[in-house]
Amino acid sequence: MLDDYVAAYNSFRANSGFTPQEQEVVFLSIAYVNNCTYCMAAHSFVGDNMTHVPVEVTDAIRSNSDIPDVKLKALSLFAKSVTMNRGLPTETDIENFLSAGYTQNHILAVISGVGVKTMSNYFNHIFNTPIDDAFKGRVWEKN
Repeated sequence: MLDDYVAAYNSFRANSGFTPQEQEVVFLSIAYVNNCTYCMAAHSFVGDNMTHVPVEVTDAIRSNSDIPDVKLKALSLFAKSVTMNRGLPTETDIENFLSAGYTQNHILAVISGVGVKTMSNYFNHIFNTPIDDAFKGRVWEKN
């Protein structure tokens, strides 16, 4: 099972067409919807410190508030919609995502991201993965 996860994760990272910052927005947005405390801490840390997502963006996703960057906001909202609606975003969701500058290939990439991140979120839920020391500064609890 780990092989499946690693292959999907690596493929998303290599083939999604998203920048590293956008990838973290996708993963953080999905983790928010799935209420994964481990992934919220981990992707907040990675976003803030490794891929340089602006802290105001990661904080907005963490608090479910308005993201100041228009394109990243559209990406986050679409990833959340796909996750919440179990692959059934509305036509308006799709139109808003595409009008922000994303493509149909990016839609496929978000779906892939939902798959791989949901696997990770569920692993962490079931096995109560403890937060790594490196991520403890970004511990999160859903509002």
